[in-house]
Formats: sequence, structure tokens, C-alpha cells
Amino acid sequence: MENRHSNNLKPHDSNTSLNHKEKLERYRIDQKSAKFTIMLCIFIDVLGYSMILPLLPTIVIGSFGGSNFMIGLLIASNALTAFIFAPIWGKLSDKYGRKPFLIISQMGTLAAFLMLGFSNSLAIIFLSRLLDGIFGGQIPIIRAYVIDITDSKTRSSEIGKITAASAFGIIFGPAIGGLLGVFNWRYPVYIACFLSLLTIIFTFKYIIESMPKQRILDLRKQKELSKMQNHGKKDSVLTKIVIFRLIEVFLIIFAFIMITSTFPLIMTLRYGSNVAMIGLLASIAGIIMMITGGILMKPLIKKFGEKAMLILSLIMAISMFLIYPFLYEEWFLYLFILPYIFSHIFIRSIILTNLSKSVEEDQQGAASGFASNMMSIAQIFAPLIAYWYLELWIVSIMGYNVDAYFLIGITCVFIIIILLILVIIDMKKYPEIFSSWK
Repeated sequence: MENRHSNNLKPHDSNTSLNHKEKLERYRIDQKSAKFTIMLCIFIDVLGYSMILPLLPTIVIGSFGGSNFMIGLLIASNALTAFIFAPIWGKLSDKYGRKPFLIISQMGTLAAFLMLGFSNSLAIIFLSRLLDGIFGGQIPIIRAYVIDITDSKTRSSEIGKITAASAFGIIFGPAIGGLLGVFNWRYPVYIACFLSLLTIIFTFKYIIESMPKQRILDLRKQKELSKMQNHGKKDSVLTKIVIFRLIEVFLIIFAFIMITSTFPLIMTLRYGSNVAMIGLLASIAGIIMMITGGILMKPLIKKFGEKAMLILSLIMAISMFLIYPFLYEEWFLYLFILPYIFSHIFIRSIILTNLSKSVEEDQQGAASGFASNMMSIAQIFAPLIAYWYLELWIVSIMGYNVDAYFLIGITCVFIIIILLILVIIDMKKYPEIFSSWK
């Protein structure tokens, strides 16, 4: 579609003087249509993945006799290949456009689900997760796509809407996976295959390229002009401020993935929950994500500003992790999950938005790829450490015996305290970054 209109574009040497609305018009990008279709793709993708999440203990331990730590290895193996390939997909999408590589990543996800559905050993399951990680470029490309079609004033809330679209998938996915998984864990995987195929069809038919050839050429000219003005000095994506904020991304994902990745097994071990109950809690978490990201984020940021909401969310996260080891009854989880999700959504969205403000327009895909890279590193080590704690079970510290729940909670507390310190430094050095709603 973008190629069909490219010859009708008005000549323009540089797009630096265009405001955001004019840019969208120039490149024939229908913002409303683009947002709707991209959120639909996220919904279907997350729906497929989240159906599998409650089934991990059943698949690894129940069907193939693996250990607790083996579940952590399974999660980490997926993150390892994503760590290697996510920046590559991001850079390629900057250079050649978002849509082709979005479709390639979706095809890889479909192939991974097919392999998982027909697996007959832990080795094949591991291969399916590795394949999914290799082609797991969809989320960084989608994030770059959203940055392409938004401006800095609305980016936090739009990223929040992406989270809300994910939440819809998390609402229905675990519920479906939990109910069908009671009969056979392969049934939800087959549904995930069908949904992945639907995602590919929707992307082919409805997604409009947000980085068409003309926009790439305009950005290249703009970059060359900037180079000339800077006496040929090459702009690097990994500047000091970008690296600083990538560390922030790593810390927030590390802390929350320790809880999220272990909750199916912990619900099984600590409360004796079945697959259906695990799916129910995950669905409730999805509803809270949808309300927080889709409804609450924009008005709260507009009223109180990004700075206040970020600090509040960090303090809330520290409090939640402190009480995590003491959730002795299953119903405590339903009280815990509300502030836990709220703080996660706000911290993650604001930090990712600040990262996007640190790079140029033609570097968003690369920056998004590096962010996914940091997330993948966190997703490699956080589950391994958390499941190692669960394997150890009881540890003696200075004469006191503490269990795995305490170790997970206190580790997350220390990580978020470090993140809080970094955020305060960031606010003092770059106060203008947090002023977009004030």
C-alpha cells in the first residue's frame, strides 16, 4: 500500500520541519487503523503464549519428569536466543521497514508452537523454545512501530495501551489454557498455532508500513545532513544516557520476571492449586493490566506527571516485594496482584518511553531491539535464580532458616531499590525528560 502512494508524495528534502500529524499524512499512515491492527496482533500473540504459561509445571514435571530447575532452564533458553536476535530484527526493521520482519517473526512463532504441540521429549520442547526466541522479534518491532506513529507527549499512554492489548490476551489465554489443560496440555498449544496463523493473516492484510521507503530515505537524508553539521561524526545508538536507561529496563524486568515466571509452580507447591486456578489468577492479572494500561495510565500521568507516578510505583513495588514471602494463604494473592500489576505497568511504560526519547527517529528500532536484549538477559538469569531458590528450598542465613519465597522477595527488593536510586539520578540529570505532561 505504501509503495502504491509513494510516487504521489510531495517533494520534500527533509522531514525535520514537519510536525507529527504532517508526518503521518506524508507517509499515508492512518494512525487509528494502525493502532487497532497492531493491538489486535499483540492480543492474538499474547493469547497464544499465555495459554501455555499455566501448563509449564504439567509439561515439564508431569509429562516428562523434569525438575523445578528445568522449568527455569526452559524459560531461560527462549530468552537466550531472543537476546541474540532481537537487536538484529530491530536494526533490519529500521533499514528495510517494520512489516516484513514482523511477518517473519510471526511465522517463526507459528513454527515454534507447531513443534511444541507435536513434541515427544524435553529436547524437542527446548528446541521449540529456542526457535521461538530466534524469531521473537515481534515485540521490539511492534514497540518501534508504535513509536513511529506517536509523538513524545502521548507515547507513555500509547505504550500503556499496548500493555492493555497484552492484558486482553492474558485475561483469556490462561483461562483457556487452564481449562483445556485439565484434559490435555497439547490442546491449548494447537489453539495457539491457529491464533498465530491468524496473526500472520491480519498483518499481511491490515498492517500499514510505518517506515515506508520514502520515510527511510527522508530519515537517511536527515542523518547525512546531521553528520555534515557534526563534521562527519557518526551518531551512535548506545550513548551514555541510552546505556543508563537500558540498565533501568534490565532491573525492572529482572525483578518482576522473578515473580511472574515462577507463579505457576509456586501456586502448585505452596497452595496446591490446579491448572484451572493458575489460569484464573493469570486472567485476573490480565484484567488489572487492561484497566491500568488502557484506562488509568493516561489520566494519572496527565494529572500527576511521569515523575510522581514513577516514584510512587517504585515505592509500591518495594512494598509488594517485602510482603511477598508472607502470602501464606492463596487468597492473599488476589490482594497482592492489584498493586503488583499497577506498579509494574507504570514503571515499565515510563522507563521505556524515556529510552525512546534518548535516540533519533531512525534509531528507534535499534533502541527497541537493545531494550528487548536487556529484557532477554533479565529473562535468562531471573528465572534461573528464582528456580534455583526453589530447588534449594531452605537456606540458612546467619543461623536463620529462610525459604525460597523469602529469597525471591528480598532479591526483588534489593533490585528495585537500586532501580529507584538510578531513577532519582536520572531525574536530577535530565529533568526535562519527565516534563511531557506538565
